[in-house]
Amino acid sequence: MTPEQRSHARELARQAQADGVQHVHEWLCERTDDALVREEAKRILAHQPTSAESSVAPAPRRPSAVDPMLGLELGGFRIERLIGSGGMGRVYEGTREGQPSRAAVKVLSRGGVTDIAMRRFQQESAILAKLDHPGIARLHASGLHDDGQSTFPWFAMEFIDDGLDLTDWAARQALPLRGRLELFVRVCDAIAHAHAQGIVHRDLKPGNILVDARAQVKVIDFGIARAAQEDSSRFGVRTETGQLVGTLQYMSPEQCLGQRDRIDARTDVYALGMILFELLTETYPYDVRGVPVAEAIQTVSHGKVPDLHEALPEAPDALVDAVARCLAKDPGARHADAGALATALRGVLAPKPATMTAKGADAVGQRSPGGGSRSPSGAGATTGASKGASGRAPGSSRVMGAVIALLAASLLLAALDVFGVVDVRGLASRLFGR
Repeated sequence: MTPEQRSHARELARQAQADGVQHVHEWLCERTDDALVREEAKRILAHQPTSAESSVAPAPRRPSAVDPMLGLELGGFRIERLIGSGGMGRVYEGTREGQPSRAAVKVLSRGGVTDIAMRRFQQESAILAKLDHPGIARLHASGLHDDGQSTFPWFAMEFIDDGLDLTDWAARQALPLRGRLELFVRVCDAIAHAHAQGIVHRDLKPGNILVDARAQVKVIDFGIARAAQEDSSRFGVRTETGQLVGTLQYMSPEQCLGQRDRIDARTDVYALGMILFELLTETYPYDVRGVPVAEAIQTVSHGKVPDLHEALPEAPDALVDAVARCLAKDPGARHADAGALATALRGVLAPKPATMTAKGADAVGQRSPGGGSRSPSGAGATTGASKGASGRAPGSSRVMGAVIALLAASLLLAALDVFGVVDVRGLASRLFGR
């Protein structure tokens, strides 16, 4: 499937979800004749976010006119429209009088105000307050609102203008391998900032990494993030009903198996490896969307570690190794954190010395289909010619020196013979017996 087909399938899936389409197959057939696009759209629709996932689903295009939040002011932000909703809350667009900037105002759903939900929601706000990085959506304000019937928490954060998820944006821009790597390094830098503050995101996926209209990366949704020093029993990977918290497609083995004491920055590194594989290849290392939970956990925990080289033969060795480390089943075998992964990827992007064989037409360092290295057009010939010339120089000098010495000796003897100083012919007769 081409990037264009996949992007088309995602757009159709979004439309079908937003319009609440009931007869999906017939609806898709009316909009495209491409069977691959239809099947991919169905696969996307088969895995919709549930209450166990912290993603925010697109809001219906015709929201209810009786939404009591519309027109309400929270912390000086007037609620204008519903943007999206998920299992734990709703997100609105908010504006502040006298200021051109907008905010995304997240509100805990009234029906979801439980002790656990309140703690998680307030923890997300507290975590965002600790983070200050251009690659992470910033917190503007937060608080509690009492509407006379109930009290619920809210917070206002940076509004992402025309944000597209990471893989969609890369596909629409038709980014080459190097461009995708450079974009992803910026994602790693943002997550590295969180890791430096002791924060583990725990739900990294393309939908939680947006790229705005200015091509700026923005990591969002720290709804199930956790401080590294926090008691893992309070906010584990499962709810009290045993549901997984997170998104299975990008979950690490330790998350799937509920090994709370093993969840740290390396858990995010695993998710980053899954995202990077998808970003580079337009495919999934393995696809567990819509798969029964038990089967999905088995695949993630014990299945074969995907090899990037099989999906992307031109990928350089260093990149293949970096992704393989991310996807290791054992956290101890992974990069220590997002900063270490960023360093490894910068090594892949770094220009190679002129005396070394370059790998890859875009200077990223690619492997040939046969596994050997290859040089950009002309580069190998130029280097080889230079080496050959330098290798012949010492020998050539010695030969030329001998020739010049013989010529000089011959001229000297001829001159001596002419002036009668030396009888060259007599000397030759005595030497050669003639």
